[in-house]
This record gives sequence, C-alpha cells and structure tokens, in this order.
Amino acid sequence: MEHSDMRRMMQEALELKTGEVFEIIYHGGSSPGSRRTIMPLKVDKYTVYAKCFASDSEKTFRFDNMELAKNSNAPLWQQFDQQKTNTSPKKKARIFDSINDPMSKKSIFFMALFFGLIAGYFFGYIGFIIVFCLFVYVGLDNNRKLKKKSVASQTQAQTTVFAPTSTSGKTISIDSQSTGSTDTNNLSSKTNFTSVPTPTTKTEARQMVKELETEEDVRNFVLSCEEAQDNLYDNHDLTEKQLDKLSDLLSDAMDLAEFKTLAWQFLPDVSPQTSLEELNIAYKMFSNSEYKSLPKKFKQDKSWLELTIGDEPDLPDEFLANLIDFREIVESKISDDQMITAIDNYLSEHPIFMEEYFGELNEDASLTHGQEWFASKLSQLGLPAAWELYAEGYTTIEKCLEIDPNEFIKRRGIGPKKKQQLIEFQEKHR
Repeated sequence: MEHSDMRRMMQEALELKTGEVFEIIYHGGSSPGSRRTIMPLKVDKYTVYAKCFASDSEKTFRFDNMELAKNSNAPLWQQFDQQKTNTSPKKKARIFDSINDPMSKKSIFFMALFFGLIAGYFFGYIGFIIVFCLFVYVGLDNNRKLKKKSVASQTQAQTTVFAPTSTSGKTISIDSQSTGSTDTNNLSSKTNFTSVPTPTTKTEARQMVKELETEEDVRNFVLSCEEAQDNLYDNHDLTEKQLDKLSDLLSDAMDLAEFKTLAWQFLPDVSPQTSLEELNIAYKMFSNSEYKSLPKKFKQDKSWLELTIGDEPDLPDEFLANLIDFREIVESKISDDQMITAIDNYLSEHPIFMEEYFGELNEDASLTHGQEWFASKLSQLGLPAAWELYAEGYTTIEKCLEIDPNEFIKRRGIGPKKKQQLIEFQEKHR
C-alpha cells in the first residue's frame, strides 16, 4: 500500500471520528520492525500523531517508515472518557514505606529539599538542615532495604546494552541473570555475580571505585558490598561501634559506585549548521579513557550526558544521517554552482527532511533551497537584505563589494541602519 493511501485512510478515520485503529509495522524509532496498534489523532503531510494502544502514549510516526500489518486483529479502542484504572485504594503509610520501587537519588534529593524548605520556613536554618538530612538518609536507607528484598524464583536471561568500546559507536553486551522484579540497575538479584574484594577504609573504597570501568564491574562491587554488609554482624571479634562504622563505610562505597560515571554520550544541538565533525560523533558513547583522549574543543562543550549504572543513553535524532549527508555536501570542495545543484537534488530526494529543517518553497519563490543556503551565509557574514541581493546576482562577497551604499539606501525598506551595515560589511571584506 502506498504512503498516500495510508495517509488518506487515517485522515478519513480522523474526520469521521470513527475511533478506528490501525495495526502497522513500523520501521523507525527505537524498535525497527515492531508491530504497533495506533489510533490517529492528527495527520500531517508526512507524519501522523497517534496514540499507541499498547504503551498508552502519544507519538509521531512517519508514513514512509510504516506499512499496514497483514492479518491485522487490532482490538477495539476504548473511548478516552471510559478508560478506567485498576488502582485500588491503599492504606496510609509513611512516605518512603509506601514506595515499592527504589526512588532515584534525584527524586530523593528534591523531595528532601522540598520538605526541608518547608521546615526552614517555620523553624529557620536549623530546621532546614535537620529535615533535609533526615529525608536523604531515610530515602537512601529505604532504597537499600528494597534492593535486599527477595525476588521471584523464575529467572530469565537479560542483555544489558551499554557503552561501546570505541568511537565507532559499536556497543558491547553484558549477559546477566535477572528477574521480572529486578530494578533498572540490575542490582537486586544476587545470583550469578562475581564476588570481589570490599573496602575496609575510605582510601580503599575510593581506589576500588576508581578502578570500576563497566556496568558489570559496578554490579559485582555493589553486590559484594551488600553481601559483606549482611555478614558483618556475624563477626564477634569487632565491637558494635566498629561494625556500625564498617557498615557505614560499605554503604558510602556503594553510593560512590552507583554514582560513578561509566560512559559519556555526546549530545550536541544537531541542525544543518552543526559541523560534520560534531555530527560524526553525535549520540555516540565513550568510555572514561576515550573521553579523556578527545580533543579539548569537544570536552569544553557542555553537551555531554554522563551515564551511570542503569542509565539509558539518548536515542539518535531520526534525521542524523540526513544531516551528515547534507554537511558532507556543504563542506565539500566543489564549486558554488555544483553545491547549489547538489543541495537542491538531495532535498528533493528527501522531502520529509527538507520540510523539517528547511520548509517548503513558495510557488513564487525567487531562490531555490541551495541558493537560499548561500544567501544565508552572506547574511551571517553581516550583509543586509542578503536574499534580495542574491536574487539580483550579488552571489559572492566580491560582487557585494561593488554595491554603491548611496544607491542601496534608495531601495524600498532600506534605511540608514542597513546602509551602515553594508558599509561595515564591505570594509570588513575588502
């Protein structure tokens, strides 16, 4: 079925308000080739904004990446106002005890900050400190208790995809045993992990954490610390105070390990103006050693995502490959005329990319996309009315130096300010 036919069918379903759903095979997104059931909410020229039946979320799908699934048995869609939740009333509980899954450390921090500010308002600075520290301690302690809870007996192999070993963007996989109730950090299951030495001093803890390089290293270290912590009080050679101190040391070591940056992902603002050098490493992940070896100009950029154990890397922009192709054209050594032709040809072959980043040309447009690109470069160099002048044949800096400022000011919409901009442009490039 053609893309236009699918668009027409979904548009008709939307206009008739039938609530019809479509079962499609989608070849884009994070799971290419997956079968999805969607209900259209808004249809554009190249995309449909729809509600996913399974995930109960709203997403945008491109028509050129989808096909109607064969033997479709899409279920009837329940009206929004008739959807019911199966949430049963819960008994009142303390704020952390009522949480069945470990909270992220950021959530604990902001919750502690929120209640700390309230306490600070009524009891001053001391109240803020006491409540803030109390909530942080209780939250972290609750997380550790949840991690120690027994998990289901039925296990399944799970592949954790994490940081690549090289700048080529290839990833490595770590096979581990987990259960359906294992948390995202894969730390709650103590099966199939390699026991490693645990620290007895703060110096040892810092050094051991410093040597952790992979997600598997962190998992083995944390679970070994938890096991050592569980067995601490079987040691009758130490006093209770010494045991408590060692237990706190192990807890701090686990926190250090879980907060340790294991990989770095480069996330620049991608656009047609982004250099090819940046686009070639955009969304790729680097180990700590690879990150340190990068040129300083990349590390000075703040567009980096630090990944700790259990963190998910960001998915690449769906137009990243198009942007790389485009920058290869505009950064090539071909002539201006050849580049204009190459830009126009490429954008005509990729209409969705063109509409996303350049928009469609009006029927009476005096410039093509390729010509507009060169006019915009002159504008960035400080030339006023660059597009109008380019359309009149002032297509290079040398030709723009021939413009008489006294004649330029006679144009419609040109005043003393733009005349001065032209003079400054010419003085700068003479």
